[in-house]
Amino acid sequence: MKIMLNILKAFLINFCLIGIIFAAESCPSISPKMVEDTPSVQVKAIFDDIVCSFIDLHSKSNGTLSSTLNLTKKKIIPYIDLEYSTQLALSSYWDQLDARERKVFERDLKSSLIEDYISILASINNWENIKVSVSDEYFENENTARVKLTLSLKNSSESASVVLKLVRRDMWKIYDLEYQSISIMSIEEIGYDSKIKRQGIDRVVDNLLKKP
Repeated sequence: MKIMLNILKAFLINFCLIGIIFAAESCPSISPKMVEDTPSVQVKAIFDDIVCSFIDLHSKSNGTLSSTLNLTKKKIIPYIDLEYSTQLALSSYWDQLDARERKVFERDLKSSLIEDYISILASINNWENIKVSVSDEYFENENTARVKLTLSLKNSSESASVVLKLVRRDMWKIYDLEYQSISIMSIEEIGYDSKIKRQGIDRVVDNLLKKP
């Protein structure tokens, strides 16, 4: 089960990589802007779009950590609503910040997601054994939605279900992932809350501004 947990940890920032087994059926991809504007269809289209980009990258024998990082920033980050995710992670602290300070935390969350999970992906070698299916059913409430995905391994009884949480402004974007009622943003919230209570919000902001 360890490999499943590692995949789940990496899933939010690089979730579409896991769909690489759909390559023969999904490439070339259709832009999410060209398909039905429902959460489940959008998630499938996002999968295809990003997967095809990584397939193209690896077909050129350029699947290095550096190129993976660059493609992650270019093709995956735009499908994540970092502002909304940061607001959730900061909880009540969000209202205490001005626009500039909010952007500082947003940048920090983006860096944290990439730094924490990209190395996990780099250590996984058996992508061809991983299957992901997107449920056609979803729960929608005003401008948010929840879409269920199931991950499994070939020749194994192991499987896990996760829920992608989406928010719609100009388009559907992912803002969180939930596994067994625990979400990545709730974990980030605990981390920020602890840091701010120890150091004070002004000091935390100052330290983040000093980061390159």
